[in-house]
Amino acid sequence: MSENTIQYKLSWSEYGTLVEDLWKDLDEKLKQHSVKTDAIIAILREGVFTAMPLAYKLNTYKVIPIQFKYILYDGSNEPKQITKTPELNYTLPENPVFLLCDTFPSGGKTKTLAIEEFKKLYPGAKFIFASLMQDVSAEENKDILFSAYAADVNKDWETTHPVYAKAGVTNVLYTALPWGNIDEELAGPNMTKWDYN
Repeated sequence: MSENTIQYKLSWSEYGTLVEDLWKDLDEKLKQHSVKTDAIIAILREGVFTAMPLAYKLNTYKVIPIQFKYILYDGSNEPKQITKTPELNYTLPENPVFLLCDTFPSGGKTKTLAIEEFKKLYPGAKFIFASLMQDVSAEENKDILFSAYAADVNKDWETTHPVYAKAGVTNVLYTALPWGNIDEELAGPNMTKWDYN
């Protein structure tokens, strides 16, 4: 098996363009479906970089963090829950609509785990999934009303989004986000151990 590599690291400016494109898609779909969100869920760590700009756009302070991390365990990369759902100092409706934010959902497992955790507290909750990259698995989840994204991708994670086209990169799997540590990003897909502080 060949090792994965990063061909391009997005700049903060390029990331900003993607967030604006995500916002345009989300805003249009919220209006189209006549839906209001009750709170935002940020899947940490990367999801906060999507959740916070959208929180400002939606004029809400209700941002709830939850963290999962893929960790090499017994020969495979397994998602582990790092934080529990925090206690809130505000009230949500019995059946809230959450805006679930990630940045790069490569496979959708973390999204599913986050939904499962919040459904324990809010069994009637529904979700809108927001991410920089399209996640077709969102369409298969009965708890997700719809998803919004900046860049659509095909089954091989290829995109024609102008940010990637201008950079000369077609496959989003070979890119890193501006804050990303490339060695850490490659540890998971290359099945190598990464030591955290």
